[in-house]
Amino acid sequence: MAALSHFLNLDLALKSTFDFTPLIAYLDQSVYILHHAEHEREFLLVLEINTTESPDPTTCTEQFLTLIESLPQPARALWNGCTSRTFSYGFEGGREFPALETTISADLLLRIATLGAAIGITVYPFRKSRGPEGKDQPDSLP
Repeated sequence: MAALSHFLNLDLALKSTFDFTPLIAYLDQSVYILHHAEHEREFLLVLEINTTESPDPTTCTEQFLTLIESLPQPARALWNGCTSRTFSYGFEGGREFPALETTISADLLLRIATLGAAIGITVYPFRKSRGPEGKDQPDSLP
């Protein structure tokens, strides 16, 4: 199996001084809740799109944007009240060529900016396998 770089997922990380429960209730079946907790008087909510399709950055971004743009007023007020809104793209780095190239179109960037969100990018090191207790094990170099 080739160790090519590839897109893993897109998380949406939100921070607010207000509880996200009403927003979660609206988004219900459209997202996975990866994290929802209060930390030092600030709430953190991390979401991932609920999809069975092969995810790609553009599709995931479009799905999140469509959901957010269609929020009813009470849920949109929670969005607008966030102290931080970040679309966090995750990629796994590879050991084989070709290099991964991905583009976020100007239209999507404009929609993200209009919603007052930032973009984060994380490139995880290539992991060949999982070891004991499900922990990632780094690929050993030849």
